[in-house]
Amino acid sequence: MQALETLGLFGLFGICFLSSSLYPLGSEAFVAFFATLDYSLILVWSVATLGNTLGSLSTYAVGRIGENFILGRYFSKAKEMTKRDKQEENAKRLTKYQKYLNFVSKYGFIGAFLSFLPFLGDVFALALGAVKYPFWKATFFIALGKGLRYYLLIKTMQLLN
Repeated sequence: MQALETLGLFGLFGICFLSSSLYPLGSEAFVAFFATLDYSLILVWSVATLGNTLGSLSTYAVGRIGENFILGRYFSKAKEMTKRDKQEENAKRLTKYQKYLNFVSKYGFIGAFLSFLPFLGDVFALALGAVKYPFWKATFFIALGKGLRYYLLIKTMQLLN
C-alpha cells in the first residue's frame, strides 16, 4: 500500500481501471484505503468511478471489436455434421441469438448497471459490446452502477471512522 500511496490518485485510477478490464483485482480495498487518507472523498469517488467505468468500457470495446470472433465461435461448424444438420443447427442458434439481441436491447441497461459485480460485470460489458448495445447507454448505466457502489463504500468507511 505504501507504493500505491506514493502514486496517489494516479495509482488508484490504474487499480480501478485494471480491476474492471478482464483482470481480476478487487478495487474496493484500495478505494477504502484511499478513503482513509487525506484526500477529498469526492475526488477519491470521482477517480475510482472514472477509472472503473473506463475499464469496463475497454471490455465493452473488446466485445464490440471481437463480435465476429465471438459469433464465429457460437456458430462454429462441427466436422462430423452434415451440411443440412449444420444449417439446421445454425438456424436454431440464429433464432436464439435474435431473441438474445432483443432481450439485450430491451434490458441491457440492467447488465450495464450491474457491471460492478465481480466477474459477472466483465461478462456483461463484453456481451453488451458484442451485441452493439448503444455506447452512450452502456456508458451511462455502467458509470451509474459503479458510482453508486463506490459512494456506498466510501460512506460506509466514513461511518466506521
